[in-house]
Amino acid sequence: MAQSGIKIMKRVEDIKKSRYGRISNKRKFNEELHFSLGESYRKINFLLNKKSNGKSSPTAAINNMSNGKRNSFNVGDMVWAKTGKYPVWPGIVITDPETNKFSKNENMVPMLHIYYCNDAYKRNWIKLKQITKFSGKEEILNEIPKITTQISRSKLKVKWNQAVEEAEYLAAMDKDQRISSFFANKFLASNSSLINKAESESSTEQKTPSKQSAMLENNFNVNQQIESNHNEQTLLNNDSKDHPRHLIPELCRQFYANGWVTGTGGGISIKYNDHIFIAPSGVQKERIQPDDLFVQNLKGEDIMGPNAEKKLSKSQCTPIFMCSYNERNAGAVIHVHSKDVVKLCLLNPENELRITGLEMIKGIFNEKTGKFYDNDEELIIPIIENSKYEKDLVDTFKIALKKYPSTSAVLVRNHGMYVWGSNWKTAKTQLECYEYLFQITIFKKIHNV
Repeated sequence: MAQSGIKIMKRVEDIKKSRYGRISNKRKFNEELHFSLGESYRKINFLLNKKSNGKSSPTAAINNMSNGKRNSFNVGDMVWAKTGKYPVWPGIVITDPETNKFSKNENMVPMLHIYYCNDAYKRNWIKLKQITKFSGKEEILNEIPKITTQISRSKLKVKWNQAVEEAEYLAAMDKDQRISSFFANKFLASNSSLINKAESESSTEQKTPSKQSAMLENNFNVNQQIESNHNEQTLLNNDSKDHPRHLIPELCRQFYANGWVTGTGGGISIKYNDHIFIAPSGVQKERIQPDDLFVQNLKGEDIMGPNAEKKLSKSQCTPIFMCSYNERNAGAVIHVHSKDVVKLCLLNPENELRITGLEMIKGIFNEKTGKFYDNDEELIIPIIENSKYEKDLVDTFKIALKKYPSTSAVLVRNHGMYVWGSNWKTAKTQLECYEYLFQITIFKKIHNV
């Protein structure tokens, strides 16, 4: 207990001192108050971490209590970081490749993992109290005028200015784009010319060119892994309502309510950047969860799937989905087991369905002309014969796409329909329009009108 008290008193004395060891009486009262608040925060944070067995979510926020303000930091945030004799330097919060965490408590002191801008991808754990939210060059120079003297005296002016320029460029992006750009080597060319000078200033050991090359190669490999980890986290965890992990379960519930995906039938797939998200097969569609989805690339190679414990399989419609992506550059594909589609195919023995004179035709996109139909145009939709397995439909599906370049849907007799669009909204809208048109067409055929 006595030793703990001595440590706390020492931290109080340390926080009263400036970086040059002088005590500032002017700030004495405020700093003691902030220290007290900081201690309370650190104790709470320690208990929370202890409760969760020390595991922290990659997207969990961490709060900065310095200067009496609370700032929340996440992966991808741009910050100013102060370390050693260097002036405050711009950086980006990124997960540590060794621990797979971006924040930690070291001896009850919260820290963030930072990659520095324009510094050959150097990284470090920095105390939270030495980190502030990133602001532009003009703002930081007004706030800390002595930076001008610091960068001039240490001959870091060019490097610091380039780092700030890089940070301002990154700050204008959204977080996903920012992280990808940071690790895309866009700035490495300008960094490499300054590596020798930077290394000589930060270390007494003079590195040979071969060591520098090895260092750069190692940094690149590490950063590639970090970017891969971040992309994986983006696929797994994304709070956006428009992310496929949330959209697909929501849409499946809507389709179930409309009677389009009953009895585990039907499916949906959405393209997100270069990834294809696909609903599982043989499940109750209204109960699909975000972590039930499968993810593959545009080549059809599996990237990620649900936990093996769930014993889920990818949608049997996947070959048709991929055919739509490859042949028509679709952004989303929907497969429904609509009763009206089956009824209409029974009433229409031909291998195509023709509809005209209805207003809702204007909601259908003509893929050949690149615009929506007018209501006085004739809509022609191909009908292909059913097969035992979806994968056996691919050949006839492709033939239908070539024979009917205008169509955005294909009917499968005694089965259902595939419909696609440039994105999920267009696909969903067209599905609703097709269903309306089919109901009216059935009425017309039955009543000979």
